[in-house]
Amino acid sequence: MTGVDTLPRTRTTERRLLALLEVSGPLTRAELARLAGLPPTTISGVAAELLRDGRIVEVEAEPGGGRAGRPPRALALSAPPRVVAVVGLRDGARVTLASVGGEFLAEWTGPPAPSAGQPGPEAEAAAAAVLDAVGSAGMPRELLAAAVLSLPRPRPHVEDGAAFAGRVGVPLIAENDANLGALGEAAFGAGRGLDSFIYVMLDRGVGAGLVFGGRLHRGASGFAGELAHVQVRDQDEGPLCKCGGRGCLGRVMGLSLHDFVDHAYAERLSVAEVLSMAADRDPGVRRAFADLGRAVGRPLADLCTMLDPAAVVVDGSLGAAAEPVMAGLREAIDRHAAPVVAESVRIVPGQLGERAEVMGAVALVRQRSLDAL
Repeated sequence: MTGVDTLPRTRTTERRLLALLEVSGPLTRAELARLAGLPPTTISGVAAELLRDGRIVEVEAEPGGGRAGRPPRALALSAPPRVVAVVGLRDGARVTLASVGGEFLAEWTGPPAPSAGQPGPEAEAAAAAVLDAVGSAGMPRELLAAAVLSLPRPRPHVEDGAAFAGRVGVPLIAENDANLGALGEAAFGAGRGLDSFIYVMLDRGVGAGLVFGGRLHRGASGFAGELAHVQVRDQDEGPLCKCGGRGCLGRVMGLSLHDFVDHAYAERLSVAEVLSMAADRDPGVRRAFADLGRAVGRPLADLCTMLDPAAVVVDGSLGAAAEPVMAGLREAIDRHAAPVVAESVRIVPGQLGERAEVMGAVALVRQRSLDAL
């Protein structure tokens, strides 16, 4: 009876160790014991079985700790880590392939599918893009762990997820793009070590991801963090928004921060031109970005008063535009938030730039993998 009871526990421990090595890279037995919350003797026994089976190998541990003598041996997976496919369908299909450990492997772009942007056929478009990306990279499909579809809407739902899984062989996870950015910065960027922060996305419209207690907060209906739909104009006078409200911040700002800046110029500016002008300290562009920071900062100040986060992390893809945007945010929060909150909350730039969503997708798959154990 003891052997029957022990076998399932051993298999569970094996899966947990393999998952930890996949997401963290090589680890010593002591590190595995700490992360798994298990006795070192248990880790040593299970590791010995995995070594005999050839599923893990011993490698040189990273030097560190300042200890004299022979460094401990680390354990690593013998097989290549699994891969996450991160799919975007806005302005053409784009698929980024990254390992579960967070290493970028390849990127594939293609023309927009006829169904892109339509709720029903999104899974079909995503499946075609993922298969093309994996084939272009010459990667065995068996390495895929999951696909994450980044969407610019709250609580994304994609129909035909079962059809995607049947065609590609892995599940399709849909997530809001700002939430993915928040997850990325929390796991790999400016949010590391912070128990609470608000991630503000401004590149493609305005949105926010909320991290509290170290976890993403989506809200009861999945609408948490939707700054674009906070009313900043009188409801009877503001422009109608697709959410059904009037005077929403997203309608006032436009579809992107570049649309916001274009209000000051007769000609249509490209993304590269706008960011280049910000880097060259063009007074008109910098003033527009500062105005944007103040416009977003006004409702954000109320949010900070209510939630009291440790920091506001600003979209790192803004490049040189981040400085005036952050100055505008700082001004609005200092003016409108409760003084004790305004004094404590930090405004910091994101560290991941355009890869924040990809790293957030990796973090999402990693967490789901560990939670399932």
